[in-house]
Amino acid sequence: MKKWKHKILPAILAGTLSVSFAAAANAQGNGNGNGNGHNKGNGNSQKGNSQKISFPQNNFKPGNSYPTAYRFSDLQKHWAEDMVKNMVERSIIKGYPDHTFRPNKPVTQLEALTMVINLLTQNKELLTDGDSYKGYDVPDWAQTTVKLALINDIVDSKDFQPNKPATRLFVIKLLVNALDVDIDDVDEDNLFFGDIANLTDEEREYLSYALLQSLVAGYEDKTFKPNKPVTRAEMAVFVNRLLGKFGSVESGNHVKGTIASIDEDEEELKIGSKTYEIADDVVVKLNGKASSLSKLSKGMIIDAIVKDDEITTIYAYTTSDDEDDVDFKVEKVSDGNDGDDFEEAVKTGSRVSDSTPDLTGETLSIALNGDRAKSIDLDDIDGTQDDGDEVAEALEEAIGDALGDDDRVKVSFENNHFVFETDNSPTDEVPSIKFSGSALNELGLNSTEAKGSLGDSDEETWKITVKSDATTDQTYVIAIEDDNIDEKVEIDVDDNDSAEEIADKIADALQDNDEIDSAYSIDVDGDVVTLTSKTDGEDLDTEIAISKK
Repeated sequence: MKKWKHKILPAILAGTLSVSFAAAANAQGNGNGNGNGHNKGNGNSQKGNSQKISFPQNNFKPGNSYPTAYRFSDLQKHWAEDMVKNMVERSIIKGYPDHTFRPNKPVTQLEALTMVINLLTQNKELLTDGDSYKGYDVPDWAQTTVKLALINDIVDSKDFQPNKPATRLFVIKLLVNALDVDIDDVDEDNLFFGDIANLTDEEREYLSYALLQSLVAGYEDKTFKPNKPVTRAEMAVFVNRLLGKFGSVESGNHVKGTIASIDEDEEELKIGSKTYEIADDVVVKLNGKASSLSKLSKGMIIDAIVKDDEITTIYAYTTSDDEDDVDFKVEKVSDGNDGDDFEEAVKTGSRVSDSTPDLTGETLSIALNGDRAKSIDLDDIDGTQDDGDEVAEALEEAIGDALGDDDRVKVSFENNHFVFETDNSPTDEVPSIKFSGSALNELGLNSTEAKGSLGDSDEETWKITVKSDATTDQTYVIAIEDDNIDEKVEIDVDDNDSAEEIADKIADALQDNDEIDSAYSIDVDGDVVTLTSKTDGEDLDTEIAISKK
């Protein structure tokens, strides 16, 4: 792909580009660029193949006066209202003289191109002369727009048919070309769509780079719909995303592969056989959406950008359908029995290491609730375990042997940390776990006590923790059954909902159910929903289950 050089665009020339249109990103209704939601039309109303441009009866012409976004009669509470308003305020897009925006109207290639060029003239210096441009069969007002686009390689003349609807693939090419990047060596490991087999290698590279830069996303059915026409509302979303990329297009060395291990505490990530330091302000995107290190896991495909020997940006991708599901944790905090209420004491450590530890010959002791420490036999943890989960299983067995009670302490490996939980506290004292010995460092532990807390009341209490954000639209069923009720509620989770937003939806759904609301007090704090029985001092044998519909 050609590289374009920057030249100063005279202000008088930029002024001739004040007319613009909108075109394509997301019809899902949440502004994510998926194109699969509120739009009901198929975008095929414009059938002409002529190079002439057909405009509405109330033509767009330079100098017309148009309403601002908040006055559009057909944009009230529309999912793209804020993004359209942003584009209008920047003179990148305008509405119709009848005070409408017509968000669901498909845009033509010329309209989409005009919008991108309007943005570029405000943010870049473009070449203004080119011998190759001999004029185009477009209205006079669009001649400068098309000339700039062709001279600066924003569009290829062989692809440009001004009056045809702009497709998602066409718009992606405009956006990527506008970023002035070389995509010739872009890998395509992030392309899992089932409807792109007919795309050329170059088109696949464009799509791959657009996904890496979060300019576009696919549909929940694992399709991309490259030939789907783009609407005016969708184009407002696309250009908003493009605007956000100026000054932030990634440079640096790309390191691609599969995550072998990740250590949050040590701020290290291993790709293949090589370990890299992670910058303190690292940006993480999972499946094209903002995320965090804690959401990454072994086996994910990754494209990491390394600057000054540190990873500054991580683009990670899942390949399993299971990764699309939201991760929930349901736990009982109090069982409602007098004198036995306690919150499990939890001791967390860091990732064991880049490889499983060899603890033969090392020492480790455990003391519960201030009792005498018990020595744990670590000889079976000899470095042959495959991962942290197997080490956790071996640790739990060894601790059970030391305490003479296999059910007393549970060990798991979650989010790259060991988690130790007590069970069936035998006293009213605050439960605690204390470790000591030479193996502490290898297990990422220290010798301080981790205390839980006794319940403040005698009500049965449960917690539902939402442990991940949503990556697709899903419906979940929450079933609550105890000695008195048997109820189910549903929540609709939207693509890109945060864990906190999902928790709010759970709390609202539970409170809207009269039976549940009369039996439990429902509280939400961040990503945790707490249910407290309104029946004091009684174990209700409650069961809470969450499943995908």
